[in-house]
Amino acid sequence: MPTYDWQDTIVAIATPPGHGSIGVVRISGDQAQSIGSTLFRGRRSLAKHPFRTLRGTFVDMAADETIDDGLAVYFPAPRSFTGEDVVELHAHGSPVVLRRIVACALREGARAARPGEFTLRAVRHGRLDLAQAEGIRDLIAAQTTYQARLAAQQARGALSTQLYAFKEQLLTTIVHLESAVEFVEEQLDTRSRTALVADLAELEAKLHGLAATYRTGRLVREGVSLAIIGRPNVGKSSLFNALLDTDRAIVTAIAGTTRDTLQETATIGDLPVRLIDTAGIRDTSDIVERMGVERSYTALADADVVLFVGDAAAGPHPDEKRVLDHLRQRQAICVVNKSDLVPAVDSFQKLLRQHHLDLPVVGVSAHTRAGLDQLKATIQQVAVGTTFDAGHDWLITEARHAAALTTAAAALRQARETLQAGHSEEVPLAGLHQALQALGDITGETNIEAIFDRVFATFCIGK
Repeated sequence: MPTYDWQDTIVAIATPPGHGSIGVVRISGDQAQSIGSTLFRGRRSLAKHPFRTLRGTFVDMAADETIDDGLAVYFPAPRSFTGEDVVELHAHGSPVVLRRIVACALREGARAARPGEFTLRAVRHGRLDLAQAEGIRDLIAAQTTYQARLAAQQARGALSTQLYAFKEQLLTTIVHLESAVEFVEEQLDTRSRTALVADLAELEAKLHGLAATYRTGRLVREGVSLAIIGRPNVGKSSLFNALLDTDRAIVTAIAGTTRDTLQETATIGDLPVRLIDTAGIRDTSDIVERMGVERSYTALADADVVLFVGDAAAGPHPDEKRVLDHLRQRQAICVVNKSDLVPAVDSFQKLLRQHHLDLPVVGVSAHTRAGLDQLKATIQQVAVGTTFDAGHDWLITEARHAAALTTAAAALRQARETLQAGHSEEVPLAGLHQALQALGDITGETNIEAIFDRVFATFCIGK
């Protein structure tokens, strides 16, 4: 983890890069108020009017000139985002103006903030825990309404609240066992031991259940990779354009038009999706096209979901057997395109049965958009399961959260089994403390620097 001097006052542009009507420069630390007061000139002083939005000008003292007109707000510690003195300077959103304000703040003694350092200071001062900080990061990066809702819940502490209940239950059990160790004459009786085993089994099941949501949560947070596979001229590129609702891929009647993979992002239902258009799979002597076919197979192997596209007008083709062999053990959908010309879904269902493949089959027309809504619903069901609901109580979206929950559940199982086997209280206590530490890793209570390093490296500088 980078070495931080927590006594430094830090500064950064807090709004996205580029031009806008408003841009914000944020300053945090012991010198924030004095630096802000040096840069800002208004009828009222920042120091005497905290939490008030004041109007004035920003000045460059070294050049003795006005930089811009704008607004300033002073948030004294600890009632600020970081828990330190914070000043926000709201100027016009010109990158030149904002960079000059930052340069003036640096000249007055501030240091340029590192990625995520404002939020890290909020965690350090107890304004947020680590899980909430990750929720803020994910909220900034959200591409869909559901992603934003889930991230906002985590930022407000929904996950932390669940974990707090788990940790309280663990601590109660730990205190009970520690007391038995401390006061030997108060050894656990059989009934108490049985009750504790049942409680640990229930908590273990809850942790496993929460960790199991990560498969869906990962796809919701990171998006689903969706490869469109099939023979040449079955309408893969047309379907690609239809799902994007724009003419992104070149479509012609010439076989082999698409010779490389083409990728774009879209939203299907509540899921962000990375669509991958691929070259038509067939035997060819053309070296370039053959390389495209190889990349098609690579995309098929790497995708979360595969759309195997067939041509309703032409019907099943013998060459498609090669593609079908690659769909075993894959999340896939058979899409029968051009169904507006010939409704030939049955023939493709028969083809799948002959190859012992149980895939959903959807008839569509990339040209008329018929069947597209059904296809989108099927994609969401195949990707995250038929029980997926955007109103789901909670989903784990971070790999490290899932790993910590799994570690905690395994430690609980070990503690439960040793307690059930009649071992002395010291033996299960080791597992319970390990489980408690694993849960603390999620919220940052264990203060492991390696975890902080990984998490805050993914933040933008102004946050």
